[in-house]
Amino acid sequence: MKPSAFHAKTIDKHYPLDLKPYAHRPGNVLVIAPHPDDDVIGAGGTMALLAQAGKQVFSLYMSDGSNFPGASEWGTHGAIKARRQKEALAALKTIQAQGGIFLKGNSRKLKGTDSGSIECALREVICFLLPESIYAPAPFELHPTHDAVLHITLRALRSIRDYIPQFWGYTVWGGIFLTTGFKIVDISSVAGLKASAIRAHKSQIAYNAYDEGILGRNRYEAVFSEPHMPAPYEYVERFLDMQELVANKKLSLASFTKRLLKSGITILK
Repeated sequence: MKPSAFHAKTIDKHYPLDLKPYAHRPGNVLVIAPHPDDDVIGAGGTMALLAQAGKQVFSLYMSDGSNFPGASEWGTHGAIKARRQKEALAALKTIQAQGGIFLKGNSRKLKGTDSGSIECALREVICFLLPESIYAPAPFELHPTHDAVLHITLRALRSIRDYIPQFWGYTVWGGIFLTTGFKIVDISSVAGLKASAIRAHKSQIAYNAYDEGILGRNRYEAVFSEPHMPAPYEYVERFLDMQELVANKKLSLASFTKRLLKSGITILK
């Protein structure tokens, strides 16, 4: 599989400016985020741990995040878009991620019938980096844009021949409960970094305490991770194993999630 060149009409901005050294590089990790900030909210602790372990961690933002409560108070559309990119890059630097890639998408486009260009752009990025593991929104997300991003990601992955990466689902607007095949990652040592990364998204923290909310959930899931035993961790992130969806192209997302809800709990460590 040859590395592809990004289309300038689709890829808006990325850092580092020269991605050539990372083409098909072992240890690449890609976190796919519907909006700037979803990556660090859903997987910021794990991203920090992977970076500390020597992995090249990249975030890919499917939309520019310019539509949020009170957005007009932050200026023009261009100013809001630039601010959200700046905040995302500051968050990535906080957790020592390698870089960010921004697609020219929006929620309407992601949820509409014209999402093909975004899917094509995502496929290009995946083919270029060839990540060993990919993180994307899990099923059960309440936010419709997050659900749309999962479907787009799955279509892009299934279109690439002979490529089955680790595929993990994270949650922001939902939880992973009573499901099989999830792993627990102890993020206790980097919980502070995760909180700082989320707080770098000042435009979002201004109207909702995402930092407090997600760290509270990470703490809750740590305390309740082992029934009838003292909590073995302080903070954890949980990820759903979705690799089967890539390996088995005939398996529908609806069948996959329905089976999860029926089959109890299996924890992968």
